[in-house]
Amino acid sequence: MSVRAFAPRPRAAARRCLTGLAAFAAVGALAACGGKAPDTEGTRLSTAAAEILESDAVNASRASGAGVPPLLQGPGRPPEGREVDIATLGFDHGAEAAPVTILEFSDFGCTYCRKFHLEAFDELKHEYMDQGTVLWKQVPFILGNWANSVPASLAAECALEQGAFEPMSDLLFQRQNDWKRGARPEPILREFAQQIGLDLDRYDGCMSSDRHLWRLQAHTALARQIGVRSTPTFVVVGYAPIQGYLPVDLFRQVIDTVLVEEARRAEAGG
Repeated sequence: MSVRAFAPRPRAAARRCLTGLAAFAAVGALAACGGKAPDTEGTRLSTAAAEILESDAVNASRASGAGVPPLLQGPGRPPEGREVDIATLGFDHGAEAAPVTILEFSDFGCTYCRKFHLEAFDELKHEYMDQGTVLWKQVPFILGNWANSVPASLAAECALEQGAFEPMSDLLFQRQNDWKRGARPEPILREFAQQIGLDLDRYDGCMSSDRHLWRLQAHTALARQIGVRSTPTFVVVGYAPIQGYLPVDLFRQVIDTVLVEEARRAEAGG
């Protein structure tokens, strides 16, 4: 069993596509995001957007620690053994029918992931996800730098089981320093569970059973399959991965340009 295939565009063509998106913000020219290089080839991109979108990693946490624990190196198999569909992984913000889908690969222990969620995520959620224009799939995985990310991610999965992923995710980022480096993060994570109103008996049973470990394995396998090497990494489906923290204004430029391009494609019949 494996995670169902997910294939972003070839890296060179996709990079040109995102460079074109940045050029749209800079000079008002919309790039055609296809296999062919956009007309903006050779255009000097002077904006911060262009610089960030052209770089391999900016303001990102790279894998440099002990690595992914062996128990997370499996393919991620649900208890009943069925194939994993990407649509069932992670946590979705927004409407399934939204014209743009963005996958966020993040580690709860990552400093720049925390920065993104504290400074940018809520604005993007209000402006795009809540309006039905973006489906945002938050995919917590283990980069391999912070051992305590494993129980933290499982705590988020156990909160999801009770319909409370978002408040748990918020607390994990807000109070990252409280659980990230201690020898025993479990009591702090249980405190979070109590704070957001979880049934603690159910939460304790979930954490002790590791019944959602397969999802964390699947998230990590998917990140490896796509080639994620730093966090956060954002995949605007159909375009190149964006590695690293982006300020909210720059993310708006990217999303707005993709929305225009997707509307153009829809009008042209795909």
